[in-house]
Amino acid sequence: MHSPFLLVVVEQAQTTSLRKRMYTAGCVFEFVVFSPVSNADINEQLHRQALLGMSYYQDAAYKNPELAELGDYLPSEYAPIPNWDWDVERAVATPLTLDEIHSLTIMQKNKLGLAGLYSAFCHPPHSARFKKGESEAQSVYREWLQLLGIDPQDDIVVINWVDGFEEKWQRLNGDMPLERPWGEFFDWGLEWWGIWCLTVWNAKKNTLSVLVASTSD
Repeated sequence: MHSPFLLVVVEQAQTTSLRKRMYTAGCVFEFVVFSPVSNADINEQLHRQALLGMSYYQDAAYKNPELAELGDYLPSEYAPIPNWDWDVERAVATPLTLDEIHSLTIMQKNKLGLAGLYSAFCHPPHSARFKKGESEAQSVYREWLQLLGIDPQDDIVVINWVDGFEEKWQRLNGDMPLERPWGEFFDWGLEWWGIWCLTVWNAKKNTLSVLVASTSD
């Protein structure tokens, strides 16, 4: 499937600054913020373009960090490769309800499911360490949500791309998983810690962002 790539990188300076602070603290989440070109249809396919854009960012961050930091890494065409590392056309979209979106903003630890985003933010395998403790963790988390456009009051659209992964992808009782993840990136997190992959459309901000996480010890 070949079509024009309809997203551009935005909020690059704030993204780079926040990303460095999160890395320093030990957070394992990766994120990017895009904006659609003029007259682009805001639909599920555009969210898939954002997923592919994340894969291009990760590749640039590994091979050419300076290019990644400048935000000059997106392709001119949307041309995902079937059965490749990020087979985004195989990803299953699960839109979140308003209550589920609100749960992402809950800053309480030891929560499960989508309400566990803050806990995952603070507790990667070796725990994040913010110099000022919980108050700084919450401040950075709020800044992160704001940058991503996760504000339930803005009538946003959030799609979960790894819903039900435990049943589909993890080895259950030593058996082979029912299917392979649509991205090799998620293999590490399937060992035990978990995985995240959300896209967020905020019409008020005109941004389409992606957050992902997958890690092990």
